[in-house]
Amino acid sequence: MHIGTQLYAPDGYDTLSKDVTYHLLRSDVRRQRTLLVEFRSVESGIKKRKKKASSGQSAEQQGNDQKTLPKQYRPVLHFMSQSRFEQGLEDGLIVSSDSQEELPPWFDGATVNDLQAYTEPRASRKKSHSERIDQMLVHLWPLVQNIDQVLAADLPDAAINAHAKKCQPRQHETRLRTAFFAYVCFGFSRWALHYPVQRIGCWDRMGREKKFGRHSVVNGTHHGYGSNDLDMIQKILEGYRKFAGHGQHMSNIYRRAMLTVFGCAVQTDPRGRKYFIHPAGSPFPTFCQFRYRVAQEFPLAVRQTYKYGHTRVRTRLQHSQGTFFESAGNLMERTEEDGYYLDQVAKGYLPDSHLPRMCVVRTRCLASGMLVGIGFSIGGEAASAYRMAKFCEAIDKVKFCSLFGVTIKRDEWASSGVSPHVINDRGPGSTVKADSAAPIFRPVIKECAPSYAGQSKASIETSHPKQVKLEGKPHYVETRLSIPQLAVQEIMRTISDNNRIDVSTRLNNDAIAERVAPTPAGIWNYLDQRGRNYAVPMSFESAVRAYLTPIELTVKDDAAYFREQRFDSEALRQSGVLQRAHTSGVFRVTGYMLDVCVRHLWIDLGAGLIEVDAMLAIRDGEEQLYISVAELEQLEQLRRNARISHQSHQIAASAEYEVRFEELTGMPFEQGVLKGGRNKRSKPSSVQERQEVIDYLRAKGGRR
Repeated sequence: MHIGTQLYAPDGYDTLSKDVTYHLLRSDVRRQRTLLVEFRSVESGIKKRKKKASSGQSAEQQGNDQKTLPKQYRPVLHFMSQSRFEQGLEDGLIVSSDSQEELPPWFDGATVNDLQAYTEPRASRKKSHSERIDQMLVHLWPLVQNIDQVLAADLPDAAINAHAKKCQPRQHETRLRTAFFAYVCFGFSRWALHYPVQRIGCWDRMGREKKFGRHSVVNGTHHGYGSNDLDMIQKILEGYRKFAGHGQHMSNIYRRAMLTVFGCAVQTDPRGRKYFIHPAGSPFPTFCQFRYRVAQEFPLAVRQTYKYGHTRVRTRLQHSQGTFFESAGNLMERTEEDGYYLDQVAKGYLPDSHLPRMCVVRTRCLASGMLVGIGFSIGGEAASAYRMAKFCEAIDKVKFCSLFGVTIKRDEWASSGVSPHVINDRGPGSTVKADSAAPIFRPVIKECAPSYAGQSKASIETSHPKQVKLEGKPHYVETRLSIPQLAVQEIMRTISDNNRIDVSTRLNNDAIAERVAPTPAGIWNYLDQRGRNYAVPMSFESAVRAYLTPIELTVKDDAAYFREQRFDSEALRQSGVLQRAHTSGVFRVTGYMLDVCVRHLWIDLGAGLIEVDAMLAIRDGEEQLYISVAELEQLEQLRRNARISHQSHQIAASAEYEVRFEELTGMPFEQGVLKGGRNKRSKPSSVQERQEVIDYLRAKGGRR
């Protein structure tokens, strides 16, 4: 407990009253007394400022003005014996206030930070607050230097009053005492002597007919109407609410409100200037008054949202609200997912055709910045791409990359398991079709960002590859890569991003001290080694059933077929499925596929999955087996077209060679005659003839 400590007596004590704040001045051992000071508000100070009611001001308006005047305070000293004061402290009859105010009570709870804004110099200010404080300190300083003698006096008030009379110029006694005790009780702080500016201009002006504000230089001091009428303010707000909207400037809103809400008309003066008038002479606001009243009711952020929309205000006009990744402390605690389109166009198999554009969906862990999943769809952003990204997220990445013919090491892409908290936009990723087919693996929290608000999932948005937009005539980038090869390209890009992106802003002090690499892979390994991982593990079979696209395959006795592409494997032969097809005939089974690469399929036999591989008709390069469903459909169409055209080709080819035979032999190609009975090759005449001509038909005298 020190000088200035704010105390109170909950139930009163000796000279102390309840519900009053007292400031400890001094506990004087020599005089065995304790000095306390109370800053008491003086209601009579308002009465002195009463003025005679003017003709245009009612008694009620005068009462409102009196209520809004700042309270006056004066210091009141309280004397207690030191023993009684200490006894009151021990018994809990005098206690310290829970909140120790920084400034005297006439600041109405304001803080030092609130006053600092008024210390900045302004050209229009004749005398700064700092200069006022310095002038007061000049008169207070002798009292402060002799504070022991002042507080040890029989009546400290009398000593301070005597000093006030000696000051040049003479000081107001009560004001000097108030300033001295405030300066002492509030830590000898200059801020305690600051002028109470927090209520300047806060008196109630409503109901006044006088027009306030700057005078009109052009039209005169009393030109126009005041805006202190409640009816006018309500009309102003009604006009703003009615006409405010996207792209509407305040001048447009004011113009329409004047014509519609206030019923004004436009008039032209002899000099050709146009201005508003009211046919009935009713008051209406100027543009500045209209804007002022609107600003009082609607904060700047609200007005900007009306005019520019929420997205622009959030992205351009508002300051940063912090980083998204500071909300996560563990791996896979929260993930964001979003898609982007490749600028490359793949050539199709049909003449003069291009394959549909590819959409790439990637999932990013907020804590580490690791891209933990990637999926693809052809022709547009589809839910299947989000399921494939979750499939990639769930399984081991070495296995996932092997499905595309890519070989990587475990530490190059170490993530596995799905996140319980997913953030995406209101596209296909937010639909039920993008979730797991198994309810147990669906996210616990699924958060949807607002439409067209990239900042709501900024972490994944900023990780997308940036494309340079060329100006001029339309253009496109054509590639010779197939769709699976484009997918491999994006997989390699993702692995590269995980090992090169600078995420040093995610490193805490301990991670920096341990020399953690500022890459997503480095942070992932660092947190994973400490068990800070929220990922939900999944088996490969569960991931296939949960996320991959279900299909139907036709099983024959030699292999399984999907869109006329043959699939086979050693596991399929040993399963007995082919024997069943040989015995019972062709049948269909359920399977699963990766839409952009059907190099491998999975057949569901109920008890388990069988992985089957695409097969070639003859031995050839296996790279042509990495093909997408879209390409497989085009090849199927080409194969069907070839069959149709081959039918005509067969007939024409037969006819051509029959004609050539007739030209060579002079005999028709089909000139045999159908007769009844058995042929005559077994008769003796036929046998004799065969024996005679056999020497001419065979070499070496007819021997075999």
